[in-house]
Amino acid sequence: MPGERASALAGQTVDAEVHPEVPAGTLRLNLNALPDGLPFLVGDDGILWNAYWPARVLYTDASGRVWRLPRHWLTERVSPVIDASRYNVTHELSWLESWCPPTLWDLWDVNIQDVSAEDEEPGAACVEVSVAPGEIPKVLWKGPSGKAWRIPHDWRRRRIRLPNCEGLLRNGLAPDVAEEFGGKIVAVNYHPGSLCCLSGGYRLRDGRGGKWPVRAADCVVVGFGNETERYA
Repeated sequence: MPGERASALAGQTVDAEVHPEVPAGTLRLNLNALPDGLPFLVGDDGILWNAYWPARVLYTDASGRVWRLPRHWLTERVSPVIDASRYNVTHELSWLESWCPPTLWDLWDVNIQDVSAEDEEPGAACVEVSVAPGEIPKVLWKGPSGKAWRIPHDWRRRRIRLPNCEGLLRNGLAPDVAEEFGGKIVAVNYHPGSLCCLSGGYRLRDGRGGKWPVRAADCVVVGFGNETERYA
């Protein structure tokens, strides 16, 4: 939201329209009344059905404009580790980090509509991180149109120290993967409250196409981004 509108709403109680999750293929759609902005499926017989629709929370302001609100503001199903890895800032600094965006639904949840449902999922990109004393970090991402969007500062990649080999085995990793990655520091994608991330853990990519879930409680957060934190 624009800063002025966000400041006016902060801490206020508002009415919101809540649409529950709808599994794919459960609603038959009318060709003449397709839902705006929601993906749909076409069967071999030409019948239209809904694609998967996650829960949606909509707020309409006084001017009639509709804004989306993050789903986890309603459910509070966010991992308790998002506040980890805080560090003191003594002067202003900015830098670039590699970043993998979450799903289109998650971008839409923060009112970023730079990518349409017809486009492919956005690929890896760079974000600009800016920090200053006494302020929340600002993270800017340029969408396909070139417009810079401010994204939640905790949607950055996270650097974690994995448990030792035995700990990874207890998480169900294959023995060769556990032996290779036990105790290592790796960068993982993390977007709290998103559809693509686990609520209580991370996904370790083994570099060979495998994605292995690891409990957050078994890991240690050592920083954000994909390299050592800058001193600010």
